[in-house]
Amino acid sequence: MNWTKHDYRNKLRHLLSGILLLAGLTQSLRAQVELRYAENETVTWQEAIDMYRWLDEQYEEARLLEVGWTDAGRPLHLFVIDRGQHFSPEQIRKSGKNILFINNGIHPGEPCGVDASLKLASDLLSGKDSCAHYLDQTVVAIIPIFNVGGALNRGSYHRANQNGPVEHGFRGNARNLDLNRDFIKLDSKNTQSLVPLLREWDPDIFIDTHTSNGADYPYTITLINSHTQRHESSQARFLDSTLLPFLFQGMEQSPYLMSPYVWSIRQSPDQGILAFMDYPRYTSGYVSLYNTIAFTVETHMFKAFEDRVLSTWHFLREALRFSGLYGKELTEVKKQAWQEKLKRKEFTLQWELDTSRHVPIHFMGYAAKKKPSKVSGQERFYYDRSDPWEKDIPYYKFFKPVISASVPDYYILPSAWEEVVERLQLNGVEMTALARDSIMEVDIYYIDAYKTVDRPYNGHYRHYDVETRMVRDKVQLLAGDWIIPARQDAIEYLVQTLEPRGYDSFFSWNFFDEVLFRNEYFSPYIFEDTAEALLKNDPQLKKEFREKQKEDPAFSESAYQQLRFIYERSPWSESTYMRYPVYRLDH
Repeated sequence: MNWTKHDYRNKLRHLLSGILLLAGLTQSLRAQVELRYAENETVTWQEAIDMYRWLDEQYEEARLLEVGWTDAGRPLHLFVIDRGQHFSPEQIRKSGKNILFINNGIHPGEPCGVDASLKLASDLLSGKDSCAHYLDQTVVAIIPIFNVGGALNRGSYHRANQNGPVEHGFRGNARNLDLNRDFIKLDSKNTQSLVPLLREWDPDIFIDTHTSNGADYPYTITLINSHTQRHESSQARFLDSTLLPFLFQGMEQSPYLMSPYVWSIRQSPDQGILAFMDYPRYTSGYVSLYNTIAFTVETHMFKAFEDRVLSTWHFLREALRFSGLYGKELTEVKKQAWQEKLKRKEFTLQWELDTSRHVPIHFMGYAAKKKPSKVSGQERFYYDRSDPWEKDIPYYKFFKPVISASVPDYYILPSAWEEVVERLQLNGVEMTALARDSIMEVDIYYIDAYKTVDRPYNGHYRHYDVETRMVRDKVQLLAGDWIIPARQDAIEYLVQTLEPRGYDSFFSWNFFDEVLFRNEYFSPYIFEDTAEALLKNDPQLKKEFREKQKEDPAFSESAYQQLRFIYERSPWSESTYMRYPVYRLDH
């Protein structure tokens, strides 16, 4: 008898069930999908896993997989619905099907998607959902709860302004990290597990489920899409002209109208809202680096939990319906996007909102008013639900590139920077170790200026307003240093992370801070004689030095600054100081 891995797994599960039965602990393993969102309750992490495990046991086209580990010491799970019963992305791609990937509980205090995905999975598998036939074209992959540690930190008072559920999880994970800021720096085991999984599954559509804070308005659900200007032109047109209209029209047929995410340009949305630029630190921004179209659904915190769950469920169904109807187009557009991306000569690293351009959108809101506060006695802001309004408002959805970088033929990364190497490898980056010590002429960045935040942000003192200059010089490379061809599937990921001025570069996230430290110094009283000799023997240096004296009074009055000026331009100057350790190489 030829047993499959699933056969062995089922045998082991039956054995385990028998052991637990003897211990009187079989209740959770037999848990059916019994959701309580109508009673303002959300499932616990264990309940969610047990329900998915029960679906796995009941239906051959379902599989619950352990796909990694988390900071909470619990596994990360992936639930897959595949009518072909392949359950591997490689086989699924060969079958011509698309992949819809749903991530839940990245912020466990926002659990709408947790319950909505369970309802979706149960209804699809049982045949109760009229969208079940779209599974012929689309495989659904669900992360039950991504932030396991935050889900286990359960309580009633994590979300001060949110209307239920009674108990919910916490935003931070077991290390108090916001996991929706971790997709470049990869500090958490959670994200270290999910990123390789996303690279392996390479979904056509990715959905991250959330609940929003902010303004008050009638909409139960709002939507952030991976920004069209960060997509290749073919994919951007498809997203704007076909996919987004389909989703909004579909939600119009549900009990829940949907609006673009409400991020007011001023205090109230009646003055206009602006699109969200999803940089790579976010789930949606990260997957779009690899030509996956992404959505972040944000239900409104003031609405009843039942409505938040059901509006999310309706959206997930619409995404499935689109994938089922337009699966071949999704595949073709993604193929075109790859062709475009691999030919790109440069990528935008930072964007700025273009306030001179907008499009009108129809919006419903509540009047923004002020009244005396009963707490402070000062004037307070509020929305008056008894005074609704409906009108066209400006939607600022256009951004201007402010910093860009060209694509080199190769990046070169010394093997000493192990933390960066590990993150590249988690992303499946193709790279080759140098076989022998070599001296190579490369383009080198020097950090001329940067600013740093005063307080840590998600575990890092981030740098910003980085200024660089580039020089061409020879560097000593060692056997084992990494040669990284830029034109591969990770092309945009490499540019965004390895270019020091990138908004989410490894430099901005402190992975190269060691180069900002000077190891060698000079003693002024000794270096005086050396400085004198250098000026005497180097006319160009002397010219630059005298000009600096004339132009800068503070410089001319400081003997130390003058000596330092000469030292930094001398052969004794520390060559690695402020030298960015990722080199560029073009043929």
